[in-house]
Amino acid sequence: MSAIKDFFKKKKTEAKFKLAGGGHKLGDPSAGGSGSSRQQQAAAAAARQERQHPSTSAQQAGAAALNRMAAATSKPAIGSEEYLKNRQRALIKEQARLELEKEKATEAEINKLKSVYGEKEEVVQETSGHLAAQGVYFRCPLIGDSVYPKEEMKAKIREFLYSQLEQERGLTATLIIHTCNNPKERVETCVDTLCKYLDNILQNPSEPKYRKIRKSNKAFQERVASLEGTEEFIRDCGFQLEMLTGNDGNEEEFWILPEHADLEHLTMLQDSLRSCEPLTAELDRGIIVIKPGSESAGRGIGSLPSDFFSVTAAEVKTELQSKADSLERESMLRTQAMREKEAMIGRRKYRYCVVRIRFPDGYLLQGTFSVYEQLSAVLDFVADNLEVPLPFHLVDTVTGAKMLDTAPTLQELGLVPASILNFRWDPEIQADIQSSGANLACLKSSLL
Repeated sequence: MSAIKDFFKKKKTEAKFKLAGGGHKLGDPSAGGSGSSRQQQAAAAAARQERQHPSTSAQQAGAAALNRMAAATSKPAIGSEEYLKNRQRALIKEQARLELEKEKATEAEINKLKSVYGEKEEVVQETSGHLAAQGVYFRCPLIGDSVYPKEEMKAKIREFLYSQLEQERGLTATLIIHTCNNPKERVETCVDTLCKYLDNILQNPSEPKYRKIRKSNKAFQERVASLEGTEEFIRDCGFQLEMLTGNDGNEEEFWILPEHADLEHLTMLQDSLRSCEPLTAELDRGIIVIKPGSESAGRGIGSLPSDFFSVTAAEVKTELQSKADSLERESMLRTQAMREKEAMIGRRKYRYCVVRIRFPDGYLLQGTFSVYEQLSAVLDFVADNLEVPLPFHLVDTVTGAKMLDTAPTLQELGLVPASILNFRWDPEIQADIQSSGANLACLKSSLL
């Protein structure tokens, strides 16, 4: 075994000598040159190893490359939970950015409209302005014959209802619930909840748990207690406030209905609450009669006060959104009815309109109407002011056609915000008038 080791050791030694190159004698000049050459090569290698310090741009590029490498190594695998979370965060950020940009554009458009149309100081004109109507007023039979603007009329109705609580608490409280609270959905929820309380008592009169309502109950507070008139209604049902121990061991206020409560009275209140309608004011027609040949008859209808229309910031946003939607709808195929409906939505939102009726004797009768009232309301208005209630019809002054369909609204008929219609007697009545040669008065003498 030692001989084999010696053999391999000898071979390794020979290989090392071969790698060292050829041999040289001591004192041989060529050997010294070779040594100096190797020194020069070593010096050149050392010089190559010395590198200049990198510039600022090179350092920044290197840092960016390192960051990309680090991000690539830490990037989650596609489809993993972390990858989905990162993607969701990116989508949320992008959606928020788009919404902010859209809101800024909308606010800019609103400010532009306000600078042109709204929030300006009123200019007092020295000349007398001509208005078709002085405003929009309402009347309520329970209040009296006086007329008031809408908000003032609401306050009058509320004041009247609360003044009647001492005389008839239960029924008046029912009217307050339906009249003084908004929106309608909230009132309906309150009515359903109260009726459910009473229904449980009427069906289970001997069950104590149905005669008790915890005042601090969240559902009771949100659906019932937060509305006007509910406490007065509950008291008229016979409920009384008492302090009882609650579920947490602390004393709380409860509405308690005594065992001797009048169940017939509860039934009456429940029926009244379900069938009651809110007390509303009627639109005052603001009747104006214009004599023939007068200045008002010759100068047209004139302008309308601001009560007839109102454009809020929310409506401006809706209008801007409708403009954006219209671009998309233009590429769709639509029927004529669809186009007319969309055109109706795009009109300025007038709430009321003025309608004038021109009679054969030259008189003009003017009334104020809601744009959502049907043409039949105009016909009833004319009939109520005729001296002799005989058959008649109205004619469109633009087309000359008889307005026979009374179902469409004034807005659908294009009579908004102001219009003039011609009055014509029924052909048979007109023939009798012409044959007799008599002048039949149209309007009531009290109006003239």
